[in-house]
Amino acid sequence: MKSKFKAGDLVTLSAAGHKTNQNEECRGGFGFIETIDEDEMKQGNKHNAWPIKTKWWTKDLKVMNINFKPYELKFYKKNI
Repeated sequence: MKSKFKAGDLVTLSAAGHKTNQNEECRGGFGFIETIDEDEMKQGNKHNAWPIKTKWWTKDLKVMNINFKPYELKFYKKNI
């Protein structure tokens, strides 16, 4: 399975990502994709596969390195 994302894309949490309790600190934040592990993408939705590595800024601008599954993210859109 190939990802719709590529390294350098600006992303935020999708609706599914918001519902996940483990992403509580990420809500209201944004990030950019550093790498995508294609080997983990091929494994499908196994419980232990988080193939998308991001640099993430929380709503209070704390910076973290966080891994995600593709369904947890969406492209960031600027609200004008």
